[in-house]
Amino acid sequence: MAGTLKLTDIAHSSGAGTITVDSLATLAISTGKLTVGGIAIETGAHTTAVSAVNPLTITSGNITGKSNYTVSYNASSGTSTAFVVNLPAPTDFATTVISVVSSTAHGLGNSIIIKDSAGTEVYTLYHKGDYCTFVSDGTNTLRTGNEFATIRSEIALTANVSVATTAVLDVFNSATATNYTVVDNIGSGWNSTTHDFIAPHAGLYRFGGHGAVETARYISVWLLKKNSAWVTYIATLTNAATGKGNLNEFPMSLAKNDSIEFWASNHSTAGYVTGAASATSERAFANAWMLRRY
Repeated sequence: MAGTLKLTDIAHSSGAGTITVDSLATLAISTGKLTVGGIAIETGAHTTAVSAVNPLTITSGNITGKSNYTVSYNASSGTSTAFVVNLPAPTDFATTVISVVSSTAHGLGNSIIIKDSAGTEVYTLYHKGDYCTFVSDGTNTLRTGNEFATIRSEIALTANVSVATTAVLDVFNSATATNYTVVDNIGSGWNSTTHDFIAPHAGLYRFGGHGAVETARYISVWLLKKNSAWVTYIATLTNAATGKGNLNEFPMSLAKNDSIEFWASNHSTAGYVTGAASATSERAFANAWMLRRY
């Protein structure tokens, strides 16, 4: 017989114990009317929002009752635009994992800056497919480590850079920006005024490239300086091999705003590091990548 049971409290008949709903029955509860620890549980544990709103603020209303909340963000419009995603206060997402992912190719120079509720940048996305996941302990906004940001630079010489006998020189600074091309600079790490790579964030980076030099010359590349101090160095009196030199994926931990310079060392007769206007010609180029943000 159907009917309405009106209660304010339910207790187990013998004190502590489990109250079981019969396997043939369904307990139907209206959306948002079941709470655990005072938090309403809504239909579905995960939800995804698609947005290009700038700024976008995630509120407690967006995530209430959700264990996972994902923002799929579109930063394709405009150029050199900073799109901002504001996270809720830590007290509002202690039971929710929040992820922000860049879903679409960015407009040139666009970024997605994720900020905590105090307005402090906590992570930045620069490229389609970049993402970061956050949790809260109720007091602090925390990155889970499930994250990726594209910061990548490639710089190629478009004209030869002369290296005098027994000289050691900063190749791109000597070339000046008119004699090299910035092939790639996602995250704006390469600085065409100082002619070096400046770390946008503290993190683990790697550096490499192709060192094309004049045939039969004792010129070694790439030698690295960090904040104007040597990291890798070949003295001018070292009998280096002729023809070409390469730096292959040298890793380095950097603080924000640390600078990296790419140098060459000549052991003997004057020569040059090779540059060329065409990417299909042999030319020297240097690379920088961020592997992990700290």
